[in-house]
Amino acid sequence: MSVDTSYKSEQRNVDYMSGARYKGDYKNGQRHGQGKLILNNGSFYDGQFMNNEKHGFGTYKWASGAIYEGQFSHDQPHGKGKLVANNGDSYEGNWLNGKRHGQGKTTWKNQDSYEGNYDKNEKHGHGTHIWRSKGSKYTGEWQHNLPHGEGRYEYGNGDVYEGEFYEGKRQGRGKMTYANEDSYEGEYANDLKHGEGKFLWSSGDSYHGQFIDGLPGGNGEYIWALKESNTDSTTSLLLPPPPPSTVEKRRLRSERRDPKRDTIKQTLDRLSRPESVSDRIFISTGASESF
Repeated sequence: MSVDTSYKSEQRNVDYMSGARYKGDYKNGQRHGQGKLILNNGSFYDGQFMNNEKHGFGTYKWASGAIYEGQFSHDQPHGKGKLVANNGDSYEGNWLNGKRHGQGKTTWKNQDSYEGNYDKNEKHGHGTHIWRSKGSKYTGEWQHNLPHGEGRYEYGNGDVYEGEFYEGKRQGRGKMTYANEDSYEGEYANDLKHGEGKFLWSSGDSYHGQFIDGLPGGNGEYIWALKESNTDSTTSLLLPPPPPSTVEKRRLRSERRDPKRDTIKQTLDRLSRPESVSDRIFISTGASESF
């Protein structure tokens, strides 16, 4: 949403631009009070002036169709106001010296939205961003337009991550709960499971130990859930443990491999799957954020 909210250069030249017109109140030879200023390119401002500057409440409309309505201070949007771009994007909230600053809400033409705190045009502080097209949502702390600090990300496929972020990536302690009720709780680094953690399958199986770059690595323990058996306890002690269930075979790619070559890393390589890659948390600072 590219609308220039800096009016000073335009204001300095207005008196010298052929065709510019002002009608309204004057004081000591300057525009002061209520008035309307029309530029020769079709843009206009209708509102309050003080000492030749837009100051107070007013409406500025660009020739392109974009419009700002709200408070001004020394020619800049300052205080409460709403800006609607000619493409349908909009922002309503607080302004400081022509920039979004404080609490506000941006709604894009595709119905994506962000509501929360801004710092000089950047998402900064606590806020919620909703991606309608992907069905995903992030609520938590932001820094320089990126998730940073504690937050919760709901993926479009039903997965949910709650924990720490660093510059838009999962990093630190966190918990990922998958739509199929599997879960991982532990440490992340650079958006991957890394460090100490525990992966729990909905079947009851679990792995607790170290992870490196998304995979089990180092020391760890894999525990199979108890399965119902028709044999008595004495007989079961003499039998080898039952093979993994059908569900386990489907999920754990290495079950059909030679047991002599099996390793925990191979058995658990499902853990390396990308977590909702299409909903990667990085936030673009491109056109939709350039008011």
